[in-house]
Amino acid sequence: MRIVFLLSRADEPGEVPRAVLTRAGHLAARHDVEVVSVFRTRDRPHTAPGPGVPLRHLVDRTGPVPVPLRPTALTDRARQQLAAVPSALADPALDPEFDALTDTELALALRTLDTDVLVTASPALLRAAADHAPAGAVRIHESPWAGEGEPPPGTGECDAVVVRTEGARRRLAAALGAAAREPSAVRTAAIPYPAPGGFRPRSSRTARTAVLAGPPARADHAIAAFAAAASSPAGSGWRLRVFGEGPEPPRLRRRVAELGLYERVELLGPSPHMAAEWAKASFAVLPSGSAGVLEAYAAGVPAVAYDEGGGAADVVRDGVDGLLVPPDDVDALADAMARLMAADAELLHRLGANARAGVGRFAPEGVTRAWEELCAELVAARAPARRAAEPGRRRAAGAEHAGVPPR
Repeated sequence: MRIVFLLSRADEPGEVPRAVLTRAGHLAARHDVEVVSVFRTRDRPHTAPGPGVPLRHLVDRTGPVPVPLRPTALTDRARQQLAAVPSALADPALDPEFDALTDTELALALRTLDTDVLVTASPALLRAAADHAPAGAVRIHESPWAGEGEPPPGTGECDAVVVRTEGARRRLAAALGAAAREPSAVRTAAIPYPAPGGFRPRSSRTARTAVLAGPPARADHAIAAFAAAASSPAGSGWRLRVFGEGPEPPRLRRRVAELGLYERVELLGPSPHMAAEWAKASFAVLPSGSAGVLEAYAAGVPAVAYDEGGGAADVVRDGVDGLLVPPDDVDALADAMARLMAADAELLHRLGANARAGVGRFAPEGVTRAWEELCAELVAARAPARRAAEPGRRRAAGAEHAGVPPR
């Protein structure tokens, strides 16, 4: 099979680019795989694509003026004018950096794709894929949606939607309503992100360090809970290290100052060396989402998290490899952290050992096999439509080589 993964920013750190590029590398052992990134944002991607996986960018955003990464006669002024026009393909609420220049390049790239399967990894790409992807290609959307609010518009128009956990899949099927239960309608599947492969340094869980990694949403909960736990007898000498990026740091720094935690809470921004950072941690704090939980588990680091659908609770097994507390209950979060700070460390080491042993649930081999099976079934079902679309696909490819966007 030929499989193309399409995402907005493959060069950036984060769970989505890492998972897509890792998965593409595993699938490339038996399939023709390409990763297409709408934006080029760095000279070198944070996560390198695996062997045999070409990474193609559409628009270079590393300079002051966006530049299409294909031969074009557009002048700097024309590019600037197009970049000033709002996107007609992407909702600015989903991604405000899309514009008319991006629309042009994305539509052309989609119309000229020669692929059996197109996997979109951002909700901002759903509309473009629906409007411009080849008629015979299977469209799969890998959705970060986990149960809060309504699924992004267009989610139910794909051939299949993949979410990370069975709980999220059930919530998605319910949200999509009867259409998701009809045999001819969108298929929903639960396939987790793969656990990090290769050698991963392990934590001894002897450092008095807790780590929060990922988007800073509700990091203020973690800081407040840490302040309470660290003031207990068990909390002496412990520190909290916060990794990630977003608009929150100034507010978080003020909160750290208010609590007098200058020397015990570190706001460090994103790190390209999280495997090493997890090896220096004793437990993870996950007040929002599940970013970093598999990396933590691969290092043998247990997690404390809120027990809510779509977050770490879909991965963490309470009392087995982590502790779950009621959502938004900062006092309960502090109590759980204090339990893992206990001097005898029996609970900490037991949960950590189980986290490391249980990470095999997310082994790359099983995740790759699940993706292969899903793609093969959908491609087989779409084979007649693909044969009918073949002449148009050949014309589109010829137009691209001639430098003329197909109509």
